[in-house]
Amino acid sequence: FSVALSGTVLSRCPSCARNFANLHCNNICSPDQSLFTNVTRVVPYTTPQGTSKQAVVEYQCFYSRRFAE
Repeated sequence: FSVALSGTVLSRCPSCARNFANLHCNNICSPDQSLFTNVTRVVPYTTPQGTSKQAVVEYQCFYSRRFAE
């Protein structure tokens, strides 16, 4: 997923684009994900090397009111 692509879609509202990018980066890159993310669904898959793994396909996020505002 490219944040630049969402920027193109949201280009009419720079504030929306920045807010979306901030939210996306927090969901994906935050070292504190375990504090606000609850995985609700995983599916098994096999890597090209034949290793069995699980992929997260659904999760819930919980944010403080301060962050949300």
